[in-house]
Amino acid sequence: MTDSAVLHRSLPESVYLLLRRRILNNELTAGQRLVETVIAAELQVSRSTVREALRQLSAEGLVEISPRRHSVVTRMSYDEVRDACYARFVLEAGAVRCVLKERDDVVRRMQSVVDRMRETAASGDVATMIDLDTEFHSCMVDASGKQRLASLWRTLDAQMGALMRSSIDRQHIDLDEAVRRHQQVVEIVRSGSVEDIVQELEEHYLGTVDGMAEAGVLEG
Repeated sequence: MTDSAVLHRSLPESVYLLLRRRILNNELTAGQRLVETVIAAELQVSRSTVREALRQLSAEGLVEISPRRHSVVTRMSYDEVRDACYARFVLEAGAVRCVLKERDDVVRRMQSVVDRMRETAASGDVATMIDLDTEFHSCMVDASGKQRLASLWRTLDAQMGALMRSSIDRQHIDLDEAVRRHQQVVEIVRSGSVEDIVQELEEHYLGTVDGMAEAGVLEG
């Protein structure tokens, strides 16, 4: 196992990160079976190591574990996607009310992430784009200075990979469009009121998801 993204980590974490990247980049597609013995042989690790990695992927909503010693790559349902988006929106909306005094610094950091998103979109690397999405939204959360709020917000991090992969698959959003939507948030944070920013975040998280449901690309 030589993937540079998983060097210098524990073995189960390395296997988890490698499989996660393959799923998020659609090298392992929805519905594909993940057999413990096959993965263990390929990566030259024990089945127990693979099993631990699959449990973590299951907790994130990326795989569904079968009792028959295999798992299946899965996608989140509409209800699961909207529930995760709503929780994240509510927490970020609370953070916004505390960050306007740090507006210039927050905008600078958010813009820096969007610039990196733009470079990543050109390479088609969905896994890295998802990590940048988390970094982007954490700019506001961390600037709020509310440690408990930030801790609660980060409990949702694990689901964001499954959520974004599901959105890309079902709505056929390309990565350039994802960049555009994040740039739009930056512009509102740059000059908008608290109410403007909250409204934009609501549209960013929930408007797209509800549009997907209306179009029939997300099932309950």
